[in-house]
Amino acid sequence: MITPEVKNNIQFSEKCQAYLTFENEYVKLYDKKNPRKLAEQKHAKKKLLNSDLIIKLEKCGFDDYSSKVEFCASNLVFSIQEHIETKDLRRRLKDANFCKFRFCATCNWRRNLNLTRELLNAFTLLEQIKGEVKYLFLTLTMKNRPSSELKKAVGELNKAFERMSKTKAFKSVVMGYFKAVEIIGSKTKSGEVHPHLHILLIVPKSYFKSRYYLSHSKWVEMWKKALKVDYTPVLDVRPIKPKRNLLALQSAVLEVAKYSVKHTKLVGLSDKDFKNVINQTKNMRFYSTGGILREMINLAKIEEELVILDGEKEELWREIYEEIYNWENGDYFLERINVVDDE
Repeated sequence: MITPEVKNNIQFSEKCQAYLTFENEYVKLYDKKNPRKLAEQKHAKKKLLNSDLIIKLEKCGFDDYSSKVEFCASNLVFSIQEHIETKDLRRRLKDANFCKFRFCATCNWRRNLNLTRELLNAFTLLEQIKGEVKYLFLTLTMKNRPSSELKKAVGELNKAFERMSKTKAFKSVVMGYFKAVEIIGSKTKSGEVHPHLHILLIVPKSYFKSRYYLSHSKWVEMWKKALKVDYTPVLDVRPIKPKRNLLALQSAVLEVAKYSVKHTKLVGLSDKDFKNVINQTKNMRFYSTGGILREMINLAKIEEELVILDGEKEELWREIYEEIYNWENGDYFLERINVVDDE
């Protein structure tokens, strides 16, 4: 329990609030009804999402993966920090035992948060350096393939994109790009996979009025040639538009950085298809960058470091205590508080 003495030591207050930069919302540091329970329920919701994945992995013979996902994020360490000027409090995840399994709902969430933040930071910096630029959202597809050919199909997709990116037409307009692989569509038939690429392209401000402008038919022609197929592949290219209350760029980043396969689609696969997906995506790279973005984003660090990367000036914040939470009976409960010694 949080005793009155501890409350005084850590400046406990029901009115204390922490600002979560990425989520853009205020959340209470403590649940008034149960102060031992982690107030931020997103952590628990993501972990609970793994329940059916754990069962599916075990059923299909992936016992090691199943065990890793089951114990993923079973311990969370938060740093409660005070702003040295405003005296505001905030909570920051400091450490956790993440499993880093590609399809773990918790790890995917953390990876997506970091990736989205890093992309937005890179684009903001890019516009400061280069001035105003434009963004295109490009989707490149191929015909569906049997799930047993997933790895081969993704390899063909990536090689085709590499060929297209080396053409004069592409290099004349694209300053940089972020590419993500998605492997199953919303209407993919049983026994098949639908590998496709979502790509965020950075083009000059003058792109739409330039002689280098590429029409939809020209993009299709380039992609068909690069893919080396005798059919016309489905392709979509469009300028970035706002979505709901998000800025245009935020909307594009959220779309391109989404998960490689929806959780419900993955666990809903037949056992045969599920085994194929798990086996053939081992060590597969789902994200890549090119052009001006290559030196601005460290994808390897994002894959490994699932604690949120924060660009704020940390010298303005001081840690006043740590909270350690354990996963118990379907939720996170406070195990102990470590008060920081100022000396």
